[in-house]
Amino acid sequence: MDWTQRMNRVMDYTEAHLTGKMDEREIARLAACPYPVFQSSFSQITGISFSEYVRRRKLTQAAYDLQNTEERIIDIALKYGYQSPDAFRVAFKGLHGVAPAVVRKNNVKLTFYCRLYFEISIQGVEKMDYTIAEKASFKVLGVRRITPYGGGTWAIVKGDGSNEKIKEISGKFFDLGLCFGFQPDGSDDYMCAVEWDGGDVEGFDTFTFPPALWLIFEAKGKISDNVLGSVWHRINTEFLPNSKYKKCMATIEKYISWNDAEDDCCVEIWIPVEIR
Repeated sequence: MDWTQRMNRVMDYTEAHLTGKMDEREIARLAACPYPVFQSSFSQITGISFSEYVRRRKLTQAAYDLQNTEERIIDIALKYGYQSPDAFRVAFKGLHGVAPAVVRKNNVKLTFYCRLYFEISIQGVEKMDYTIAEKASFKVLGVRRITPYGGGTWAIVKGDGSNEKIKEISGKFFDLGLCFGFQPDGSDDYMCAVEWDGGDVEGFDTFTFPPALWLIFEAKGKISDNVLGSVWHRINTEFLPNSKYKKCMATIEKYISWNDAEDDCCVEIWIPVEIR
């Protein structure tokens, strides 16, 4: 079974369980990878977290039920996992722009999010350059936080003085972004770091990678063209599904350069892998 079939089986499972509890172990089985790896890949490919996709689909279906059934609002709220009418109303209005109570009136504008289908329409046309490297164990020093998105940790270190402090300690600003995976609510366990061969430093976190085999890709070009996201997309939809490798640990983005003023960046993507 190829990658697209596995992902579409997960989407089938998701649709069948929008009104019930989803089992992370079953999703991992269908995706043929650990659940955190699935979450990370899903986010990188689609641009949203898996939990946000599920939330949008539930609220889309809730709008359909409001328009096409006589069910009470409270029953629909409970059906899609909301424990109170207020929580449902806030979430529903946030997505659709109107309260559930007005949906059954005429000419109400609503938002629709389709069920996702995965396919690879073009494959292998453009080359992908990569390097394979065996790396010894190494340690990083930085700030690790769980935020609604990876950029949240970057905002923290750039706003609280950590970026300047790490330069005083190590001689350079943060240049590594480590993604450890996503939480059930879609938040990102993320670390801004530098390579480090010293001891612990008060106020900072450390993480040690064991010896591993790494794939290294380069994303170089215009920031406005989403070059980094595009390379990640190709890695997850073209390269990994058709290679002998699978991710096995936290991934790293090494920021060689990132210049918003000149709309230019160069980022190395480091992926620790195992042979399938």
